[in-house]
Formats: sequence, C-alpha cells, structure tokens
Amino acid sequence: MSAKNTMTRDAMLFLPAKVVEGLLVIACSSLYAHIFTEPAVTAFNLTNTTMQLIYLVLAGWMANASTRYVGEEYKMDQGRGLFSTVSTIYLLLCALVAAGCGVSAVMSRDPLPLGGALMFCAYTAFQVLNAALIQIGRIRASIFWSLASSSLKLAVAFVLVGGRTGYPQPYPAVFAAAVADGVAAIGAAIALGLPVVARLRYFSRPLLRKFFRFGMPLVGVSISVALLNQIDKYLVAGLYGEVLYAYYSQNNSIASGLFTMISVGIMRGVYPAVLRGWREGGRQTAQPLLDQGVRLYLLIAVPAAAGLAAVSLPLSLFLYPAQYSAGAPVIAYTAFAMLFMGLTEYANKAYELEQSTGQVLQNSAAAAVVKVVSSIVLLRAFGFTGGAMGSVVAFLSYFVITCVRVRRRFLFRVRAVSMVRIVLSAALCGAAAWGCTLLPLGNIPRLALAVAAGAATYVVCILISGEGRAEMQAIARRFRR
Repeated sequence: MSAKNTMTRDAMLFLPAKVVEGLLVIACSSLYAHIFTEPAVTAFNLTNTTMQLIYLVLAGWMANASTRYVGEEYKMDQGRGLFSTVSTIYLLLCALVAAGCGVSAVMSRDPLPLGGALMFCAYTAFQVLNAALIQIGRIRASIFWSLASSSLKLAVAFVLVGGRTGYPQPYPAVFAAAVADGVAAIGAAIALGLPVVARLRYFSRPLLRKFFRFGMPLVGVSISVALLNQIDKYLVAGLYGEVLYAYYSQNNSIASGLFTMISVGIMRGVYPAVLRGWREGGRQTAQPLLDQGVRLYLLIAVPAAAGLAAVSLPLSLFLYPAQYSAGAPVIAYTAFAMLFMGLTEYANKAYELEQSTGQVLQNSAAAAVVKVVSSIVLLRAFGFTGGAMGSVVAFLSYFVITCVRVRRRFLFRVRAVSMVRIVLSAALCGAAAWGCTLLPLGNIPRLALAVAAGAATYVVCILISGEGRAEMQAIARRFRR
C-alpha cells in the first residue's frame, strides 16, 4: 500500500472516532448548561480555559518535542530514555502548578484552584501519552482512550450532580474532567508499556537538550497560540460578566469542540506519514503527503464550517436552554476561525519538519497582537459576540502571514480546480441547510431536515464533480468489509 493510501486510511480511521468524540464534547457542553447555573458554568469554563493556557505555556514545549522525537526514540530502546525524561519533566511541572494553585487557593479562600491543579496534571499526562500512541502506530488504543475520556466527563458529572438542575457549584464538572483524563492517561501509559520502561534513573540529559533546542522556541509560540485561542474568552468575561460569558463559551465550545476533533482526527493520520516521509526522502517525499493531507482536511472542514454557520441558531436552541441562543452567532464565527486555524497548522509543518520553530513564534506573535486589538474593537462595536469575530480576523491573519513567509521553504499545494469544487459544494451545502431552517416547523424537525439536506447536497455535489469519489469509494469498501 502506498504512503498516500496508508495516510488516507489512517485519517479515515481516526476521523469517525474523532467526530464521535466531538459530539460527546458537545453533549457534555449541553448537559452542563442544563444542570449548572450560569455562574457555575462560567467558573468551570474559566478554570478549564486557564488550565489549558497553563498547559500551553508550561508543558506545550515538552509535548511538541516528545511528539516530534518519540517515533525515532521508540525504535532505539522502546522509548525508555524518552519516556523517563518526559516523566521527570512532567512531575516537576505538576509540582510547580500544584504549588501555584495552592497559593491561589489560600489567597482567594476558594478551593477551586486546587481542582484546577488536578485537571492540569490529568490533562497534560493524557495529551502527551496520547500523542505518543499515535506516533508509534497504536491508533486503536488512542481512539479507545480518547472516547473513554470524553464519555467519562459526561457520565461522572451527571452522577455527581445526581440528576439535579440549577446546580450552583462547578466542582462536579471539575472532578469529572480530572477523573476522565486521569483514567485515560493511565490506560495510555499501560498501552505504551510505561510501567516497564520509564525510570527516573534513565533520565537523559542529551535528550533533554534536544527537547530544549526544538521545544523552547515553542514556549513563545504556546503563549501566542494561547492568546489566539483564549484571550477573547477572558475579554468577554471581563467586559460583559459571567452570564453572557456562559452564553459565549458554551456556544463557542460547539464549533471549537467539533473542529478540534476534525483537525486532530485528520492530522493524526497525516502527520506520522509526513514525518516518516521527511525522514526517508526529505521534502520530495513529504510534500505530496502534506498536499494530500490538506486536501482531505478541506474536504471535511469547509462543509463543516458552512453547515455549522447555517444551522447555528436552531442548533443552539436544541442544545441549550433558550437564553443561551443569544450567543448562537458565535458558533458560525468560531467555525470559520477554526477552519483557518487548521489550515495554518498544515502551513507550519515546513517549519516543524526543518526544526525551525523560531519563525512560528514570530508569525503567531503577530497574529496574537491582531487578535487582542481586533477582539477589543469588535467587542466594543458588536457586543459579546464580537469576540468570535476577532477570532476570525486573527486566524485569517495568522494563515496569511504564515503562507507568505513559509513559501521560501515549502508550502502545501492544492489544485485550483479542487478548491473550486470543494468551496462551491460546501456553499451549496450551507445554502440547503439554511433554507431548511426557515421552514414553518418546530425547531427539532427544522434542524434534522437542515442537517440531512446539507449533508446530502454536499455528498451529491462532491461526487458529481469527481472530487471526493476516491474517498467515498474507500469509505464504502470499509463499510462492506
């Protein structure tokens, strides 16, 4: 089987699982909106956002370096040196975050930061170990534990709340997140054989230096990306209060959750193949694989953005209490912002493959400045949904800046005819879905018809154009098997 076919197969294996995971994330968001009060939703979301921000700043460099080198190191010694080194760094980071959160809890007289520390430890462990599973080909284990984590976040919170509504404290959601990621991390560690290979005495200074060379420039990138991803949420909370922040963050989570899973699902099939191609044949081998990966991403992501934008209002009404629909436009804006974010990840692959991460820092820092300025301006001009508009401006800017600068190395290529077919088919998909939302029916029938009509329109258009015929045939063969 060719590298392209293998990559497509892996991406198609990951994608359905990641879409299911994205739907579980959306279901969890919907459940939380119904069982918690708006202040409790805000408290949990701000804690979750802050812990992910700390992860990007403190642990992102380690996670990226580990992902970059785990394939090579695993072939050498089953990852003994790498996992031992990563485990040592991880324990130090957890101790640092726990101390900081402890101080914050004492000063604020609120135990919530302590729950945040547990979330950080569990989340960081699972992110690093799950990425390692992908890179060494343990795809089914990765899928299983990812779905287990998402399911547990839903189930544990529901059990702890006891079926109540209007629960005033965020602690059940915090505990559910920590338990879910913790269980998944333990499962991933066992799948990797960490209890056997990881020992503090195998800590490798040369490997740590390699991590520093590759990962340290990414600390600045992580800070910039954190600003790109999260600053709008803090601005909305600061300018408009916890109630409107709850509406904003929950609607934001629909598009961001689904798109993150689409991006991750495809990238986890694409990046290992591109990395292998780079090691074996350099740019000449890696470039076609990257091109094919971007085309696969566009085939899925462009109609997803168009469809989410078309059904944003009925979808918000379906998932959340009626008052949350005030933030429905956030779904549409966030979907297109995430579309450009995913494309930028592919554009950055040339820098990552050549281990030249300093340019990524410069590009992301420039985009972060755009995000802060545009978010403040648009929040003032259009209300709390303006934060999501700022995300579109920022991620589009990030994509354009990266493309202009990375062309001197190499940039993915997508045939113009493929782009036209995909964009036109997606536009018709969105139009069909939006038309169904105008029917004089109840909200649920309108939403169901809109989703069905949009999906059918896109499939028909993409098949008639011939653009997605090979992928559809591959999916059909897999279902037949």
